[in-house]
Amino acid sequence: MSVAWLRGIFPPIATAFAADGALGSTPSGFLEHLRDAGLDGVVALGSNGEAAQLTDGERLHWVRSVRVALPAPLRLIVGTGAESTVATIDRTRAAAAEGAQAALVIAPSYFRAQLTADGLRAHYHAVADASPIPILIYNVPLHMGYDLGAEWITGLTGHRNIVGLKDSSGDIGRLSGLRARLGADFVLLAGAGEKMVDALSAGADGAIAALANLAPAASAGIRRAWLDGRPDQAAQQQRTIAPLGEALTRGYGVPGLKAGLRMLGYDHGDPRPPLPPLPAAELANLRRLLEEAHLMPRALAS
Repeated sequence: MSVAWLRGIFPPIATAFAADGALGSTPSGFLEHLRDAGLDGVVALGSNGEAAQLTDGERLHWVRSVRVALPAPLRLIVGTGAESTVATIDRTRAAAAEGAQAALVIAPSYFRAQLTADGLRAHYHAVADASPIPILIYNVPLHMGYDLGAEWITGLTGHRNIVGLKDSSGDIGRLSGLRARLGADFVLLAGAGEKMVDALSAGADGAIAALANLAPAASAGIRRAWLDGRPDQAAQQQRTIAPLGEALTRGYGVPGLKAGLRMLGYDHGDPRPPLPPLPAAELANLRRLLEEAHLMPRALAS
């Protein structure tokens, strides 16, 4: 099974909630907007999708609804990580049955003090053995509470169904070393849209980046310009959207992503408690960042 399609730009889409806090539906036109911007697919149930805030029943319902609404040729990656191997296998199989085409599997973290490299390798390989879809390792120290690091990441590979990595450590420099160790066939995806040019220069194949939700055309354009041998154009597009991406990464997070989507006309509702909405005092600054990135439609900017 070819995984060449995983070399691209994928936004981890927000999960929509209704006013009463119940699971909602993707705003009309949003997925088509991502398609028309030139993105390669979406990630459902990533960190920015508030995966940790959903029940298992809601998770399946959301994956199903996204799959049904997803316009071709966009592809679907689904976050399926859990704290136990058996639960991760169950989530991965269930996501595949609902139409997921690859699984993004965050590393367990609750019993971090007892986790070993061998134990984690056994975990990922058992999931890969049982999964009917390709597996991407997900390293996100901010939420896991620890960084897998290059040595552990390399040790987790070596299975034909573990095809890539999303690295959200922020350590762009490690990508070149991982590329040298893991070879050209292994998919390396960065987690910071505001650093995409640096990541591509270091050997990344693309990104799973929250910024691509708000700046899909620019995000896709950066990678396209880079591949076409137009690094100056890629860098210029990067500079235009970088301040917005840095704000998301450094503090705004999911509340900022949802507030930004609302400003752009794609209201996904508020974050689910206990995660709060973006403070009202920050809304003007977020709007300014969107305007300076040339992302606000004229009708909404006035």
